[in-house]
Amino acid sequence: MLEQLDKPRHDLTGDSMWAKIDWGALSVAVVWGIGSVAAKFLLDVFSPAGFLCLRNLVGGLILLTVVALLRPRLRRSLRVSFFPLLGLGVLMGVQMLTFTIGLDLTYANEAVLVFSTAPVWTGVIVAIAGLEVMYPRNWVGFFIALGGVALVVLGAGTTPSSVAPARITGDLIMLGSAVLYGVYMILSRPLMQRHGTLVVTAVAMVFSNVVLVPVGLGELIAMPWRQLTTLHWALLAYSACIVSAYGMIMWYRSVRLKGAAQTIVYQYLVPIVTLAAAVAFLHEQPTRWQLAGIVVTLGGVYFAGQRPGAPPARPAVPN
Repeated sequence: MLEQLDKPRHDLTGDSMWAKIDWGALSVAVVWGIGSVAAKFLLDVFSPAGFLCLRNLVGGLILLTVVALLRPRLRRSLRVSFFPLLGLGVLMGVQMLTFTIGLDLTYANEAVLVFSTAPVWTGVIVAIAGLEVMYPRNWVGFFIALGGVALVVLGAGTTPSSVAPARITGDLIMLGSAVLYGVYMILSRPLMQRHGTLVVTAVAMVFSNVVLVPVGLGELIAMPWRQLTTLHWALLAYSACIVSAYGMIMWYRSVRLKGAAQTIVYQYLVPIVTLAAAVAFLHEQPTRWQLAGIVVTLGGVYFAGQRPGAPPARPAVPN
């Protein structure tokens, strides 16, 4: 059952445009796009480590419960991979922490756009390691994506908030998080092939608290919980239950039903949804240069991921 999540099963029931839309993957793109804006709002009251500690503990346990229900013998099958999964969880914790710190320091639309280059870094790393081949057009796509990121970062205008050192620092940290996510995807491949993508993601998310709890637990204890509003609690539930749990489950369900090649197209909607939500709710105002940079970056990511005969790269899942 669960081990078939990564196997395509085409079952479209009609030829109309509406029938061809993968509503599950589309909903995930919207959920993930809004999720970064929700996290940005919560970071006004939570520290990055405290927010992640709470979200990953709840979201990871929900995912693990779903996986355990679908695979009753999960515990036995994972026993031989305990230490590799633990190490992967530690890496996930560090990567998510850098993502959230970067998000806290910069604009939400910039953060998600910079992070969307993660699949490109995966390709570059495996090419440098000699594991796969990067064709000339892939390298062209890589440099186009970097040029687009430069347009976004440097084209923010001249207002004091847009040239603050923290913003540039946040963008650089987010770029580092994208590289770390690329490393995570490479190291997780053997485990995902053995146990399934959703299983590895769920276990790694729980194990990520090995990093997050020591850093964030003290900050959670010192939190002025009574000052949290209903909106804060609703956004926390959204981040843990909808972004982390629903998003992962529905995304890999779409991969199983429609195939990775059709599903991954929807990842390009995530930065666009984030941009729209950031403008609407956070009052972010990207410049024309930044809007052009978004188009250039996503185009570069697309071309960098096109390899003859190779499966499509896994998406950069906003954390």
